Formats: sequence, structure tokens, C-alpha cells
Amino acid sequence: MMRFGSSRPRALWSWILTPLVGLALVATGATAAAEPWRRGAEEDGVVLETRELAGQPMPEFRGTTIVAAELYDVAAVVDDLNHYCDWNKRCVKAREYQRVSDTERVFYTRSGAPWPLSDRDAVLLGRVTGLAEGNDVMVRFEAMADPRWPAVDGVVRMPVVKGHWRMVRIDAKTTKVEYQVQVDPGGIVPGWAAKLTAKQVPRDTLAGLRRQVAKGPGRYAAFLKRWRDKGEAAAAE
Repeated sequence: MMRFGSSRPRALWSWILTPLVGLALVATGATAAAEPWRRGAEEDGVVLETRELAGQPMPEFRGTTIVAAELYDVAAVVDDLNHYCDWNKRCVKAREYQRVSDTERVFYTRSGAPWPLSDRDAVLLGRVTGLAEGNDVMVRFEAMADPRWPAVDGVVRMPVVKGHWRMVRIDAKTTKVEYQVQVDPGGIVPGWAAKLTAKQVPRDTLAGLRRQVAKGPGRYAAFLKRWRDKGEAAAAE
């Protein structure tokens, strides 16, 4: 396993973890004992928080931002796993492997790392709740091991990835988005790199999401018609 020394560029480890996205799974494992959340600075419109987890090499991180768009427009971008690399600069590959149902799927993400580091990847199982109502959408994800999708030569398969996206409707044109992840990237992680990554990943991911949503509606007509119609019908009841 590659060892990472302090002579590497400061932003090095932030390349490993960002491409974790998708409408995903309700976490199945118990959460490690955690310290209280510690709020950091607000950067690029993203409020950053971290907390230490007992026995874990990296802090759990959470970012929150406001997106100037209707909830379904935001959810449509998060749902489009096959185009995630279009808006995340660290993404090497992302694709949906299996759609189990309208709300459950298996997907793959891979993050690029500068030489001589190895890329990181994960196969995740996920499920989304709340889309039919359209007011509070929770999308949870967790790494899975399945012989149908074995580890890739030369790429480190992350042993732990779990977290969620949460999208809360503020009004017809504004959505609050929360992105939270607990991860063990595998290998040896310097303490400074772990802390830097916990700041950069939620900031860059949420800022990228905002930019992609701002490109405008109309790119996800089928998704919007399917779920927005259900949400309007639920609101009318």
C-alpha cells in the first residue's frame, strides 16, 4: 500500500474522496461512537462541520448549502449518476450498475489521485425516500461488497463509505442541501491530510452541485415529470 508523506502537495488527499454521490441506501451498520459536531468556516457558500469517530482514521464531515432552485431540479442532478463526472473535477468514473427499483440502486464511483498515489473507488448500494412528497428528500448510501463487481487492479477499494444527501424545500425556488459522509479510504492517511479532506470534499461537492443545477432546467424532463407530478398530487391531497 502506498504511504503518503508530508512532502506531497497539500491538496493531495482531497482528490481521493469527492466522487461519492447518488440517490442511495439507508445505512445498515451501526455508527461508530462520535464526538459532537464542530462547526468550521463557511467557504464558497458551504457551511462546513466535522466530528471525530472512535476508531476511524478520518473525521466524519458534513456540508450544508442553499441552492437557488426547486427541490426536484436539485434531485434530478444528484440522480444522474452517469454524468456525475461532468460537474465534479475529481471524478474519474461514475456509473449506475443496477437499478433495483425506482428508489433503490447499485452504483460505482472512482476518484482520481495524482501520481504516485492510487485511485480510490467504491461500489455502493442506495435508496431514496421522500421524492413522492417532494418536501424533504433523504438519500443514503453505503459501500457494499458483491462478487459481481470485484476490486479493480491498481485501485484501492475503500472499506467504509456511508452517508447521505438531504434536500429540504425552503420555497418553490430555494432548496437547502446537506451532504454528510463517513469514510475509511484505506491505506495510511496523515492526520493533516484527513482534516484537509474533511473540509475540501463537502465544499467542492456542494459548490459543484450548485453550478450544475444553475445550468438550467430542461435537461431532466423525464425525471421531473415523473416525480414532480407525484409531489404536486401529494400536496393537493
